[in-house]
Amino acid sequence: MNVFLKGNRMLWVNTIGLRNPTISIYDARRIAEKAMGWLGRSDGGDDLVLPENLTVISPFMVPWNQFGILRAFNRRQVVSSVRSAMEELGFDSPLVVATVPNAADYIGRLGERLFVYYCVDEFSEWPGVNGELVKDLERTMLSGVDMVAAVSDRLAASKKAANGPTHLLTHGVDIGHFGQASSAEPAEMFRDLPGPVIGYFGLIDERTDQDLLVALLERFPESSLVLIGNTKVSLGRLEQFDNFHHVPPVPYEVLPRYIAGFDVAIIPYLVNELSNNINPLKLKEYMASGVPIVSTPLPEVVKFDGFIRTASTSASFTEAVASALTDGGRDVSAALVGESWADKAELLSGWMAQRLEEKAAVMSDETVCKPVSEPGKRDGE
Repeated sequence: MNVFLKGNRMLWVNTIGLRNPTISIYDARRIAEKAMGWLGRSDGGDDLVLPENLTVISPFMVPWNQFGILRAFNRRQVVSSVRSAMEELGFDSPLVVATVPNAADYIGRLGERLFVYYCVDEFSEWPGVNGELVKDLERTMLSGVDMVAAVSDRLAASKKAANGPTHLLTHGVDIGHFGQASSAEPAEMFRDLPGPVIGYFGLIDERTDQDLLVALLERFPESSLVLIGNTKVSLGRLEQFDNFHHVPPVPYEVLPRYIAGFDVAIIPYLVNELSNNINPLKLKEYMASGVPIVSTPLPEVVKFDGFIRTASTSASFTEAVASALTDGGRDVSAALVGESWADKAELLSGWMAQRLEEKAAVMSDETVCKPVSEPGKRDGE
């Protein structure tokens, strides 16, 4: 979307998530962030400075979409808010790109020329969601959208649009940004940290294989295991080890300085129905940084066998990390050709333009007047 901003005006609509809230610090923080958004403020309390061409709105919504009356309320809230913002901005016949299944409730209600489902995950498998509700939303989505772009082979195979094409659009990477890691001065926290450093950045949740992380901590007691990011699960097992370090999320702008402190980067995900459908954003970001990589064998990761190391058990994973620490990284430049976000935006833009042309052709055919039947003859004679 950042690439599209250079030549297009964009209305970004923040909606509620798919999970019902629970009593947890993570959910309390998310509720607070949503509340600040409804008040038109950032989570820090300061006015948010947006880039040119971007407008952000956060319609007031409530959780528990499984109840029809609340789902109808949310639909009215979002449609009304979006239409008001469109009128203020002078938008007409927008192109809609949605990334969450609950956007199915807005298809055909925004006066859109094109509705695209950009599918980035198997949401029905998310912990804490109502799987049947999500599947129902996705069925509605797939039956109504004009096109699907999915980030993995498995998603592209299972999320077929009923009335248009489904394309594979794997994640891209800002190669220049993450390439800075190879020459950047590591962040200050690494100065006094025992090395080597085994690092990870991203959300730490139910997908994270903590047994594997414990195995790393035990195998490399003189090293440091550093996890950077928000956490949705307890890290109590890991915090028992002196060589474990958890760092809160760091700004995207300085992330290369943190990767520069890694001797090896890991993707320690459990392999299950949820993770088998994902395409980890961090994979190509690690690759662009030049750091050696070890991952569990997720389907979208094993496509890069030969460029990174994969291992399926704790024992083999620790061995792969040991090998990476000894032998270093591999030249992955060839694997990143055509993988920039600009390349991905160009693909999506081309598919959208083609779909618009197809729809225009159909509309043109439907408006052509049919010959009037000859006098005295009934239609069909």
